[in-house]
Amino acid sequence: MNTTGRIRVKKLRSELLAVFFFVLSSLLALYLAINIHQIPGIASEKSAVNIYFVLYYLVFLIVFTAIILMLVKKHADIIRAIFLAAVIYMVFVVSSIIADIISVNFIEYYLIIILITGIFGYLIIFKNEWYITDAAGILMISGSAAILGNILRVYIAIALLIVFAVYDYISVYKTKHMVSLARAAVDNSFPLMFTLPENYNMKLRDLTFDNRGENNVMMLGFGDMAIPEILVISASISNISHIYLYFILTTLGSITAMIILFYINKNKPAPGLPLINSGAIAGYLIALIITII
Repeated sequence: MNTTGRIRVKKLRSELLAVFFFVLSSLLALYLAINIHQIPGIASEKSAVNIYFVLYYLVFLIVFTAIILMLVKKHADIIRAIFLAAVIYMVFVVSSIIADIISVNFIEYYLIIILITGIFGYLIIFKNEWYITDAAGILMISGSAAILGNILRVYIAIALLIVFAVYDYISVYKTKHMVSLARAAVDNSFPLMFTLPENYNMKLRDLTFDNRGENNVMMLGFGDMAIPEILVISASISNISHIYLYFILTTLGSITAMIILFYINKNKPAPGLPLINSGAIAGYLIALIITII
């Protein structure tokens, strides 16, 4: 095999890892969502959420990102602590849902929560490596997609995907503030992105935004998986009689678009949501057409 072939094979490892993470987190999100769907009051919660949710969420993200970028240079440690606390809290939320599903008594319930949250909390604070952050990211986005997919009607989820795809494009190619956030996240080890190295022995402490290319590391934001997975779950839960059709096709649409993104991206910062969200919406529409026919 020539040098170009070896480089391509190594890059393929990172890309397959990203696809694996998407499938794994989607399956976990579906498992959580099916159980959340059975909680009394979820249906009324869904009917109470309107299209303004998308605007609220967008405004929050813009303001939050602006604050982070203003404070990160002088208070990076504080910002990192905030993100770590957010990750640990989401791990706690997901572990609570899992514990509620599989425990048979209160002792098991609290033991599961303490073990999962405690182990992840300790590892991500004191022993953090790329695979620890990635594992925590999978739990985070699975829990977020399961919860939001349950309370958002499909048309609101689609609106969310469209708005955030446009925002992602503008924030990467026009204002470039999302690139600045990615730089801050990588350089300060903020748990905001999946790290997908070709060399699995790579140390997170040695990684910076500028040397990620020479270290053959591909980065993918948590949001690049979390946002399309919201539609995956919303479509599946809203069409419970065809749940697996909607889940499979919406997931396949997302993955296909992700693969296209990897193919056309030439190692430069690129917005993931325009393509991946489009793939998710296309997969949903194909499932919808099949069920109508």
